[in-house]
Amino acid sequence: TELDKLEREASQLSPKKRKALIKATEKEMLDRYTDELKNFTFSQGLVLLKLVDRETSKTSYVIVNELRGKLRAGFYQTFARLFGYNLKTHYDPAHNKQDDLIERITLMVESGKL
Repeated sequence: TELDKLEREASQLSPKKRKALIKATEKEMLDRYTDELKNFTFSQGLVLLKLVDRETSKTSYVIVNELRGKLRAGFYQTFARLFGYNLKTHYDPAHNKQDDLIERITLMVESGKL
């Protein structure tokens, strides 16, 4: 994934170059995806947070914390909570009916059935 690639590249850099790479990547991703994400419904945003955790085995909060630090992660979490989201939400299809439905749909899409 793009996140894995970024983490591999960043791990080989000095702290200053690592920070610059992460900031540049963040800007690039914002430029690429902001317009599309602005049109998401609330439910689509919730599903996106779940799918990020599914694909990375990390919540969005953990990813931001690792890449941008605890202060930025806390800021994003506070901002997300204002809009009804929780960046610390885990994906758990075994114990959550909505996550199970997301899993079944995702598997159908991945297999070409949907």
